[in-house]
Amino acid sequence: MAVLPALLLLSSLAEAAPIEVPAEPLRQADAAPASGAGPTKQRPLMEVNLRGRFLTVPNSIMDTWYFDSDSEGANPFDRPKLRMYTFGVEYVLKPRPMNWVFYYEYIGNGIKEGYWDDVEQPADHDDGDWLKPSNFGLHVVGFNYAHEIPIGDDTKNVWVSMLFGAGLGLGIVSGDLTTWHPGGNSSITNNCLRDAPAFERKDTCEPDGKVNFPGVLPILDLTMSTRVNFAERANARLDLGIHNTFYVGTAVGTVF
Repeated sequence: MAVLPALLLLSSLAEAAPIEVPAEPLRQADAAPASGAGPTKQRPLMEVNLRGRFLTVPNSIMDTWYFDSDSEGANPFDRPKLRMYTFGVEYVLKPRPMNWVFYYEYIGNGIKEGYWDDVEQPADHDDGDWLKPSNFGLHVVGFNYAHEIPIGDDTKNVWVSMLFGAGLGLGIVSGDLTTWHPGGNSSITNNCLRDAPAFERKDTCEPDGKVNFPGVLPILDLTMSTRVNFAERANARLDLGIHNTFYVGTAVGTVF
């Protein structure tokens, strides 16, 4: 009968002493990262943009090379304005503050046919050429670098930045510049009005050929831009600078 008091004693001790439950093993998801593993690097943002530009050379600069109709003693033919336009697409890789811009564009002709009277001393206003563009343009591929400087708080959904950059490209020339030379010029190719100025010969004579223009042209870019950023989803940009000539342009696109 001595067993019964012993069982009663063990029962009372079990009720008084708390039972410790072994801790649940760490789940794999809660385990510490393996040795050497670091935080995952976020990839740089990218853009795909459509862009357009208007290119020109001011008359004040053109006056140093060619007479215009308002020059003293000049013929009454307005010098054609040197204007062109571009349409293109960009791919931009942007590990801030850097922007690596790769682009393709077509530069279309906005120059009308007309009389080009080169400046010389003493002036001879009958020795100019008459030029007529025919599907003239350039296909250009290039690369630019632009450094970005935020203006204001770049953590907001809409913020503004400035970009300053430069780059190079190559332009493949398409189309032709048809020319009529002045009379007395050894390069005229027919006997039509051989002593007449080019602005008379172009109405009667066959052209004297094409301007000997290089097939490939280097393109120099110097650019200053203002960009509006929309919550890292889209952007719009205003560009000013040099693209072989002075230009103003815009670009819009998506960010991803």
